[in-house]
Amino acid sequence: MKYKVDPSMQQLSLFESTSTNQTVPSPVQRVLALGATLAVSVSGGKDSDAMLRHLVRLHQAQKWPGKMFAITADLGRIEWPGTLEHIKALCDELGVPLEVVRRAKGGMIDRWDQRRQTLQDSGQHKPFWSSASARYCTKELKTAECDRNLRAEDLVVCAVGIRAKESPNRAKQPRFRIRSAITTAALKEPKGMATADEKERWAEGAISTWLDSGRKGRLALTWHPIFDWSLGQVWRELGTSLSALDHRRALYQAGQFAPALQGWPAHWAYVSGNSRLSCSLCVLASSADILNGAMHNPRTWAELALMEAQSGWSFQQGQWLGSLNIDPRERLEGLRRLFKVLGQLGLLMHPAPKFVIVLLQTCPIEIAAWWQADALAGINQTLHLLTNPNDFDKMVS
Repeated sequence: MKYKVDPSMQQLSLFESTSTNQTVPSPVQRVLALGATLAVSVSGGKDSDAMLRHLVRLHQAQKWPGKMFAITADLGRIEWPGTLEHIKALCDELGVPLEVVRRAKGGMIDRWDQRRQTLQDSGQHKPFWSSASARYCTKELKTAECDRNLRAEDLVVCAVGIRAKESPNRAKQPRFRIRSAITTAALKEPKGMATADEKERWAEGAISTWLDSGRKGRLALTWHPIFDWSLGQVWRELGTSLSALDHRRALYQAGQFAPALQGWPAHWAYVSGNSRLSCSLCVLASSADILNGAMHNPRTWAELALMEAQSGWSFQQGQWLGSLNIDPRERLEGLRRLFKVLGQLGLLMHPAPKFVIVLLQTCPIEIAAWWQADALAGINQTLHLLTNPNDFDKMVS
């Protein structure tokens, strides 16, 4: 699948993100010119999409001798439908090899369930969900799995698409640093470094030390190529704009799925209303994104709400997924039409409407108290439809 990009928008993008040495910190430029592998971390979100497009062009312009590839961590059934298809289509369009890594013991939902069981068995009564202060989801399922792949490289730069304007915490991050988890021990970042400047200076010195040693051991850097970009620059790099997104969202809300999604260069979840593309239900998401994720991913919503009910711990502090006012009866036909359009546009390769619309067989009776009466009636109807295919076909025909 080829994305259609407005040439005038693409020219503006080229002007704002000029592919010259000035866009690359000199230490990063130095190792890339030495033949470092450039691994671009992609998630399917707008920032990593824009970064990949920018770096493909930059890699060609600079004629860096090292290889370049994209790498993504598949988190399993917590992902938005079509995420891996979107990433593969983008990499195919740009001619970039893609490496997909996964946690051997299961995806994000499996990890939460395993942590819940471990805490329960050890008598520890505390939350098992990830949080802003316990982001083991990112560390274990993304960074660690990518690092396992990157260990095959002796000299590697991993590009990550974070931006300073996303949050105060991200604004404090360095533009580049040593990737200590896979860098040889003598060059690892010392503990206690607090500022971005300290981390950047250490990385610059570590590069010189590594070269002076005759390239002994592995040297790995993390680089944030679009750190100073605005949100507008991101959308322009993708060949679109915030006003175009608003227009498409209006079409989507009116039920005009095909015109809303046809030719859209980013993941379809943005058109559905999400401000970010992370997990379909993310512990760090806004209330609006949580609700939108639950409405579009009812099976995942039901599974996580069940985990809430069984454990007594809410998905977000003070916010229970099980209390969301969602009635599956109101969404059956809309989701069926949506997934049909996603399949027709090639945004979802294996749509299975009877499976993805609402699959709640795993909900035992004890979860009933966690839903409002109307929603519970919808769940009961859905369970009946799933176990009586003839009735389902009559309803949606």
